[in-house]
Amino acid sequence: MHSLDKRFGEAISAVLGAAMSFFTGLPPLMWVLLAVMMLDYLTGIICGFRGASQKTESGKLSSKAAFEGLLKKAVILLVVFLAALLDRAVAMSAGLEFSAVTGATCLWFIASEGLSVVENAAALGVKIPRVLMQALEIMQSKSEDKNDDKNI
Repeated sequence: MHSLDKRFGEAISAVLGAAMSFFTGLPPLMWVLLAVMMLDYLTGIICGFRGASQKTESGKLSSKAAFEGLLKKAVILLVVFLAALLDRAVAMSAGLEFSAVTGATCLWFIASEGLSVVENAAALGVKIPRVLMQALEIMQSKSEDKNDDKNI
């Protein structure tokens, strides 16, 4: 039994080590995106508890709306992964370091998720500094201007 416990502990350590290696290797913009996505989800849950959700007719917390929010965030991460793959393909073919597509994609989603956090906060009665709203809107509009030709 002792040998089985030791192997189990080693397997858990290996999985945790691999996860830590992955997460510590993420670029800073990806950390910001993950943090803003978490803030959006948490403020959405708080809105639901307070009956101020914009995602349901009743304004109350809904497991369906919460699950849809998680699915949306998973798809956002898939789109960022696609951007990273495109950057990798360009970098390999050109023989240089390249991350412009991933950076622009992360910035756009940071602005979009940030606006959602602000909307949730406003629905809860929090006054939002004008400078924050302007910064998020500028970030999003600049990203949209650069990607107008590419929007489907």
